[in-house]
Amino acid sequence: MAGIDKAAIGFSIAIVAIGVAFAMYGDAAQNAGPSVSAPAVTSTAPEPVMDEPKADPEKPTKVGWERATSVQDPGMGHESHQLAVLLAPSENIYSGTLLYDASENIQLVTLRGPIGADEKPAKTWTPDGETIFELTFVDPKNTKGEWEFSGNALAVHTMYTNTFVVDYKILDLTETEAMMEEKTVELEEEVSMEETTPVMEEPAGPMTHTVDMPVGTSVPGCEETNKCYIPANISINAGDTVEWINSDTAAHTVTGGSPAEGPSGVFDSSLVMGAASYSFTFEDAGNYDYFCMVHPWMVGTVTVN
Repeated sequence: MAGIDKAAIGFSIAIVAIGVAFAMYGDAAQNAGPSVSAPAVTSTAPEPVMDEPKADPEKPTKVGWERATSVQDPGMGHESHQLAVLLAPSENIYSGTLLYDASENIQLVTLRGPIGADEKPAKTWTPDGETIFELTFVDPKNTKGEWEFSGNALAVHTMYTNTFVVDYKILDLTETEAMMEEKTVELEEEVSMEETTPVMEEPAGPMTHTVDMPVGTSVPGCEETNKCYIPANISINAGDTVEWINSDTAAHTVTGGSPAEGPSGVFDSSLVMGAASYSFTFEDAGNYDYFCMVHPWMVGTVTVN
């Protein structure tokens, strides 16, 4: 709009200048008497200059594809990660082939569940510690490709805090209803009515919790916000496992103890290279401090209940 206003002002000034020139020419003609005709000079006022529209910084979505933008992962222990849900959690089971084209390398995720207390899969995901899903986590280390999937939810994921965009298309999508046996439900209702003592729910099985070693922690500064490990303080139950994932390019360690007192000897990852991880299962209750031996300003605590 500013460009258009400036062009209009310039255009008005040009018209006034032409009018003044004609007036001066008329006065000169009267004072000078007869004159010899000179070749006519045509003056064209400049056309208004319009600001050219800026190009769209995002590439257009492919025909027949959809686009999703990531948000903070709502899963416990995944607060520093990003997640884009492509098929929301459902009682039904999805299956098909995912075609994806993302703005950065992504991981592929499906959830199965909620699972029962007697199920103990290798990896789990939970938004609240009570509703637990079995987690399938595939890292193809690329931005585009295809993946055959099956589960109660479908998403793509990164271990970083910055948002990403993914274009995707799902081929041969099917949705299978979960099988419900009416006789089993009726039997459970009858038993519940006959029982006189409450039935205590069994506690959930051991879980795997994730702690991130974010980018940039190889230089001091993260200790000021207590985000050298994210989360820096985590509370788990005895028998649970903590998996530390190195999202940084520099190597780090996860060493039990403190910078002041040194290693405790309870656990030590040695060097964990970029994009690698280290896991440890805590069997005994207590508070476990740990730090990075390479970068001693990186400290964290695991509280085992």
